Formats: sequence, structure tokens, C-alpha cells
Amino acid sequence: MKEIMSIENVQAFASVNAMRNVQEILNQGTEPHLLSGAQYLESLRDGRRVIDSQGKEIPDVTEHPTTGPSAHTFASVMDMQFDEKYRNTLTYLDDAGDRRARGWHIPRNKEDLFLKREQIGATGERTLGMFGRPPEYGPAMSLGFLAIIDRIEKENPVFAENIRRFVDQSSRLNLLSTDLIADPQSDRRVPRNERPGTLRVVGETDEGIMLRGSKIAGSSGSISHFFTLSTTLGEGLGPDAAIWAAIPVNLPGVTLVTREPALHKKQNPVDNPIGVLGEEVDQIILFDDAVLPKDLVFSLGNTELLTAYFDSCVFVFWHILTRLAYRAELFAGTAQVIAETLGTDKIPGVRRTIADITTYAQVLKGFSISAIAESENWNGVEVPNPGLVSAGRYYSISEYDNVISKLKDLCGQGLISRWPTEIWEHPEFGPKLKSFLPGHDIDAFGKNQLFNFAWDLTASANAGRLGLFEKVNATPPAFVAEIVYQHVGRDKSAQFVRDFLARSR
Repeated sequence: MKEIMSIENVQAFASVNAMRNVQEILNQGTEPHLLSGAQYLESLRDGRRVIDSQGKEIPDVTEHPTTGPSAHTFASVMDMQFDEKYRNTLTYLDDAGDRRARGWHIPRNKEDLFLKREQIGATGERTLGMFGRPPEYGPAMSLGFLAIIDRIEKENPVFAENIRRFVDQSSRLNLLSTDLIADPQSDRRVPRNERPGTLRVVGETDEGIMLRGSKIAGSSGSISHFFTLSTTLGEGLGPDAAIWAAIPVNLPGVTLVTREPALHKKQNPVDNPIGVLGEEVDQIILFDDAVLPKDLVFSLGNTELLTAYFDSCVFVFWHILTRLAYRAELFAGTAQVIAETLGTDKIPGVRRTIADITTYAQVLKGFSISAIAESENWNGVEVPNPGLVSAGRYYSISEYDNVISKLKDLCGQGLISRWPTEIWEHPEFGPKLKSFLPGHDIDAFGKNQLFNFAWDLTASANAGRLGLFEKVNATPPAFVAEIVYQHVGRDKSAQFVRDFLARSR
């Protein structure tokens, strides 16, 4: 019989309601450190304040049409932790012999990173890569904090210990988190520290620090337990706005206001084979004098960390690259099925287009794996090679639109010659469509289903939203290019050229 952990023994965070709530739910299950899908859904009913795009409060994010489908998709990923097929991929055994989520496992060597890569792929199979912030993504920012823990230790050893305990407790509780980095868009002529929406510390109490202002995006935040806050992306802020912390989604004084949904109607698995998974909801996160417990503060007033984006986000960038590498393999597979269905797979131009899409997938896979092969060790944490990650990330977003365009071209009229199930079942029109629209070795209805899939993957409103996410994602191409320019070394090769030319005189 498993040992039930006392609620009072939730280390260092007994005052944090989010953790107490999850611990209570875990104590009712069969695994001490793994949430089932049903337990995960229950853990989201924790008093969080989420407002939909019509200004109405969402009483239960697991049932609302905007957030519910994605919550249930995430629940299916949580259930994979209990499936023998995925158990060793999504979980690992701790020193006590208990199962924990692999996402929170601190990588100590290359093998650990390869196992994390397999986990990203397994989750991608279930979500089709349509969520930029899937369940295993959450630990990425926290692992980045650990990788540069020496800088935090130098500022304040207490903050460094808060990070270590947060990672350990998140692992114990199988928590889901997502990051908060970007400030809300506003007039760039106004200095960053003078913008009304900038998140800052406005006071301090015995319980913690008081926060006022806002952050943007926080994708999947409405169905996560925590935000990991890292105020970076350049200089221009004062000490009161230099904050690294973990923010409980249900913290009193925190409100999430969701954007307009991309999926406006109820989805079904035949007409919307990808849309039925739900969408990743973005929002503006408002802080109205929210008091954050001091145990969840990781850095405060350290303006030197405002430019630490490249280093602290190394796992974030690698996860984004790796998830898109797996998604690109889906693009290549879809391209092949489309050509075979239309009987165009023998045409040289079609084969070349498929080869181009395949090459995109292979290049991203190469960057993801090479970043592990040439990994570095920072403070005892094995880190994917940041230069290769950044270069791969730059290539992935630079070529993304081109690849999607090629995939659409392969479809021909298929993307617009689609009809919903009601038409196929209509006594007058259904038989005509079945007669007129068959594919190569596939009936017309099956062909229609394929192009429903291709539509959801490339051309739906949700696909458009994800395309924006892939390209922007708080780091537009120009910004990533600057990272590559600044941080990927060329000194050795440049000196070789200078020396060679000098010898040739």
C-alpha cells in the first residue's frame, strides 16, 4: 500500500493552495507522483479565475467549449503515463522506486536528453504537435533556471533554494506549468518601465510580494497549474519589474482573459479530425495586487538577468525545435498520403515537392539530435547545445510558411472540395459525391476525410493560429537571427580565413 503524504508535509509550500489541492487529489489515486487524466481534470477545479472572450467567467475550464476540449486532450496525455506502451517513455523511477513524470527529470547526461526527446515525440503522436505548450513542456523553463543556478545563487542563496524546491515539488506532484515572458504590446515610444501594463512589485507583506500589471500569451495557462515567470527579452526595466517566479494560476488577484477562440463551432472527429483535440488558448494575465508567497520567488530586482533569455530558455528553445521536428515528419507523411490518394505520386514535380517537405523534417530532426550529441553541462544539468538549437530554430521558422504552402499545393482542389458529414448522408447528394469524387484506391468519403485532416493541419483558423505561434512565439525570426549572430561562434573559422589570406600575400 502506498504511503499517503500529509498535506502539511508539502515541502516549503504548505501555504500554496494550488499545491495543497493537487496533493489532496494525488493522495486519492494509485500513484504517489502521477496524476491520471481524471485526477488532472479535477485538479483544474481549484477556484482559478478565467474569463472567456465574451467577458463571462468560466466556472469550470474542463467543461467550457473554449478550454474543455484541450483540457481533455491533455488528460489523455496524462493517462499515457499509466499505459504500459508509454510508461517508460513518459515516466521514470526515482531513487525510492516511485514513478514520476519524465518532464521534471533533471537531465544529467546525453541519455537523459534522448529520453526527453522520445517523450516529446510520444506526446506529439497524441496531440499531433498542435499544442506548443503540451504537458511535458512545462518544466523547460524551470530546468533552464537550474542550468544557470550559479547566477541566482550569487544574487541570493534563498532564491536558488526556492528554485530547487519548486522543481522537486513539481516533480512530486506531476504539475503542469507554462511560461510567462512577453509584456503586452503597447506604444514602443513609451519607455518599457513607464508602460502601465508592465508587471512590477508594488509592495511587500509578511506573506509575500504584491504584483500589479500584466503578461501576455501564457499559452495553455488556463489548463495548467503554474506559470513560470521570467522577465527577460532585453533591458529597459527597473528593479521593481525584474522578477523571476512561479505563479499559481489560481492565485487570488490573478485573472486570465482569453482571446477569441479559433474553433467557433463544436468539432467532430470526422469533419474536424484535428480540431476535435481543441486549441491552445492564449490570454492576457492580469495581476491586481496579487500577493505571491516568498517561497515562489526565484529572483527579484536583479536587472542583470533581464538579458538572460538565451541561456535561461535553452530547454524551451530545444523543446520548440524538437516538437516542430516531429510535426514536420507529420507534414511529410501527409504529403505522401495526399499524392498516393490523388494518384500523383509518379509525377516528378510532385515527388520533388514531397522531397522538399521531407528535407525540412530531416533538417529539423538533425538539429534536434545534434544539439544532444554536442550538449554541454551547466551546473550539473546537461543542456542541449544552445548554438545548434538557435540555428535550428531559425531555420524552422524561416522555412515554415514555405513548407505549409507546398503541402497545400499538393492538395489541389482538395482543400476546398470538402463537405460535412450531413451532406454525405443526404439521400440526394451523398450518392452523387460518392460517385464523382473517389481517389486512387480509396472511396470518396475516405478521400474527403483525408482533406479534412489536411485542412485542419494547414488551413483552418486553428492552423493559422499555430502558424503564428511557431513563427512568433515571443521570438520573431529577426530576434532569433540576432541570437544566432551573437552566440554562435565564428571566431575560429574567421581567424582561419584571415591567416590564410595573410599567408597568400
